[in-house]
Amino acid sequence: MGYIRHVHLKSQEKKTEVNKMNSSNFKSDIPKILLLVAFLLLSHSAFAEILYVVNSQSRTLSKIDTATDAVNNSFCILGNVPNKIVVDEEYIWSVNSGDNAVQKISRTSGATISNIFIGIGSNPWDAVKHGTKLYVSGLFSHKVYKIDTISGMLEASVNVGTAPEDLEVLGNKLYVCNAGDYSQNYAGSSVTVIDLESFSVLNTIEVSANPQHLAAHDGMLHVSCTGNWLDIAGAICIIDATTDTLIETIEIGGTPGTIWIARPDLALIADNNGVYLYSYNPSTFEVWHDGSDPLPNGGSEVVGNSNLIAVLSPNWGGNGIVKLLHPDLSAWKQYSVGMMPTDLKLYDAASTANDQIAVPAKIKLSPNPAGQGAALQFSSQKEIDGELSLYNLKGQKIASYQYPGRELSIAEPKLPSGVYFYRLRNHSGVQGRGKLLILK
Repeated sequence: MGYIRHVHLKSQEKKTEVNKMNSSNFKSDIPKILLLVAFLLLSHSAFAEILYVVNSQSRTLSKIDTATDAVNNSFCILGNVPNKIVVDEEYIWSVNSGDNAVQKISRTSGATISNIFIGIGSNPWDAVKHGTKLYVSGLFSHKVYKIDTISGMLEASVNVGTAPEDLEVLGNKLYVCNAGDYSQNYAGSSVTVIDLESFSVLNTIEVSANPQHLAAHDGMLHVSCTGNWLDIAGAICIIDATTDTLIETIEIGGTPGTIWIARPDLALIADNNGVYLYSYNPSTFEVWHDGSDPLPNGGSEVVGNSNLIAVLSPNWGGNGIVKLLHPDLSAWKQYSVGMMPTDLKLYDAASTANDQIAVPAKIKLSPNPAGQGAALQFSSQKEIDGELSLYNLKGQKIASYQYPGRELSIAEPKLPSGVYFYRLRNHSGVQGRGKLLILK
């Protein structure tokens, strides 16, 4: 009996030791377990989306954190008659028509860094950023200006059509819509095509009355033409960017404004009167909701991604309202902003400012999770010449690499344990994105 009891005690001691070891191992693994849980949760949640609103009459920039619902309606004091903004990872570029200048702003702090003068009487209207260059349309000068964003120098200008407004880069070409002469029923409504390398005009394409906004999709340029607000109804003109010819005119009616291509089968159009939304299929050009049957919950601007849709209700004469909609277009929540808002932009480090509702998973990563210092292998199904960027949870870019084709192998840049995001982007937009978990 004593022998059996002795063996039993030894067995108990071993079990106790094993339990202690397991407990110790479990405790040491807690950080990894928590990271794995966070990784799984983030796989089904949104990256923190930030909305920026230009309040033209208030001369302020609003910043809205949609994750916390925090609103700062004085994030930055803007110049005279601010109209449109461009948002990138580090800066916000405010096109201030009254100052004939572009205001460079820190995206994180809201501090003004510099003001870039365009020219007397130019009345800069809108802008687009491509690489290190910012292209700005001059509504009254009938020119497009090229600015180097690193030096802040105005490098060149080129004459285009009457009253240039929105701009879009597609391939190696810059497109600008010319609204035309409003006193002559928008005579001269057109789209000018500019070669980016030589910065010279290649072509001018006639379109419907009063083109004000552009969007690119699948090698096609979609031109939103507002009409004359009276007896010329709005339309969407489709330009083949390969041949630079007008191939289709979609009769939308109403007063169409900005276009957000949400999916290959759905494009939403804002209403320049700030009330409705229109919709159509950007691939087949079939109209879903036109001026005779518009969608409610609309506004003068529309942006979105896979998690939300935001529309700007200008509420002329009062404070504007930003309305958030679910992807099914049902109402979600809203925020009050400043007086006479004229622009709305979405910043989402894990996607883009005008991302589609669903971006195909065209890039794979292994290993994932990865150990610190491990070799990260990215691969894609097709040739993609673009930039691969890594971001932390604050949305800050921490590394970027040239993606040369189908594969990219890099050494993990000695990041602390945690969850990170990666994104592959080329001139056509986001080609793939995902989440990366680093474990010690």
